[in-house]
Amino acid sequence: MFILLRWVKFYTKEVAKALKTTTIGALIILGVVLIKYKPAYAVTLSGEELGYVKDKEKLELKIKNFMEDTTGNIAFKEQTAFPEYQLKLVNRKKELPEKQVQLAIQDATITTYRMYALTVDGNVQTTVSTEEQAKNMVDVMKADVDENIELNVGIIEQYTTDLKLPSQEEASEVLNNIKIAKVTEYNELKEAERKRQEEEAKKKIISNKTVTNVGTIAGMSLARPVSGRITSRYGSRSARRSSSHTGLDIATSLGTPITPIAGGTVTFSGRKGSYGNLIIISHGNGIESYYAHCNELYAKVGQRVEKNTVISTVGSTGNSTGPHLHLEIRQNGTTLNPENYVY
Repeated sequence: MFILLRWVKFYTKEVAKALKTTTIGALIILGVVLIKYKPAYAVTLSGEELGYVKDKEKLELKIKNFMEDTTGNIAFKEQTAFPEYQLKLVNRKKELPEKQVQLAIQDATITTYRMYALTVDGNVQTTVSTEEQAKNMVDVMKADVDENIELNVGIIEQYTTDLKLPSQEEASEVLNNIKIAKVTEYNELKEAERKRQEEEAKKKIISNKTVTNVGTIAGMSLARPVSGRITSRYGSRSARRSSSHTGLDIATSLGTPITPIAGGTVTFSGRKGSYGNLIIISHGNGIESYYAHCNELYAKVGQRVEKNTVISTVGSTGNSTGPHLHLEIRQNGTTLNPENYVY
């Protein structure tokens, strides 16, 4: 019994001595490790190692703040992948690029932006960053515009992951060009309608007018194409004219409607040398009438006209010194004196 106790006591001391030695050795090794290495979190994203960070909680807080930041045009953010962490010992001399890790995680985030598109006639023309900007630009576009001009400007809220906005000056220029085009088009249509109504009014006056027959030729009754003052008679000569005058010049105001001397078919309507704007009408039986120096030509080649049809207006085109109608009457190509039939 005594021997056993001595044996137990001996080995207990030996074990304690060994444990002490082992503990000291472990502490020495741990001390050496801690001197050379430091604990850090290896961060991986979608299986790719991004780097190391010292403080996991601090990084998570930065990511949270980034995700909740919706300033400016940001509508919302979507995190497509989440980082994974593994605690490791790394060489103390190794730098921990925590900022680089944070940026890599942010780059894996999808950011959706809010912007405002301005439309004209339902088509997107340009975009701006705020609704207030859009409303101000609409107000500017509608300012000083005739209420009858339909601009049809609208604002649409849009979302995109690729925010590329033109400058406000560029956006304003786009809308201003559309405004100018719309106003110009409206004014042109308005002027065209005014002229159309004016022409219709002239035609109506003539068509409602009772035609007075003043002569006959080849069995046809004739009427005067315009009323006015005769300034150059048939067969006359002047310093400006070397040959005999082939027609009759009747001076009257510019734009006076011209009607035919008789019904017939238009065989020419256009510009012709010294005649200027000219209309020729065939009345049958070899009879033709010429209406020269016209301003506007209404009758077209092949058109059937009557005595009360406005075929053109008095002008001063071609070889002319002022607004007047040069009237010629021809029979089988030979000119006749209009005064013998209509004046």
